[in-house]
Amino acid sequence: REFVRPPGASAESQLISVCERCHACAEACPHDVIIPLGPAYGPATGTPALLLPDGPCHLCADLPCARACPSGALELVPIGEVAMGAAHLDPARCWSALGQPCDYCVKHCPVGELALHWNGRHPEVGIDHCTGCGVCVNICPAPGGALRVVPAHA
Repeated sequence: REFVRPPGASAESQLISVCERCHACAEACPHDVIIPLGPAYGPATGTPALLLPDGPCHLCADLPCARACPSGALELVPIGEVAMGAAHLDPARCWSALGQPCDYCVKHCPVGELALHWNGRHPEVGIDHCTGCGVCVNICPAPGGALRVVPAHA
C-alpha cells in the first residue's frame, strides 16, 4: 500500500539508513496514525509511515513526532515547510465536479486556500503548498475517494 512519511522526514535513502526503528515518533503521535512499515517494505521495514486512507496527519503545531526522533530521521520544520507529498484530485470521482454539493475537502484542509481552493465547480490543489497530510483523502465521501496523495518519496 502507498504511504507517506511523517512530517520532517529526511530523504528516503537517508531516512532508511538513519532511522533507529525505535518507534518513538509513533508513540509521540497524539492521533496514533504513524505506524512502522512491515516486512513487505524490504529495507524500509520498521521505519515510520502513514497510510493516509486509514488516518491523516493532523499537522500538530509542535510536531511531537519529529521532536521525539532521536536519530534525526525526522527533523523539526515549520508547518509551512512540511512536504510529505501532494494531493491529486480525480474530477471523474469528485462529487462537486459531478454537480453534487460537497465542500468537505476544501473546508477541512488544515493549510487552507493555498493548498486546496475552488476552481469553478471543483476543488483544485495548490501543489506548491499542499503538505500531503491526507486530511482531504480521509474526509472525501465519494466512493473510492476523489483524492489521493502522491508521496514525496515516490
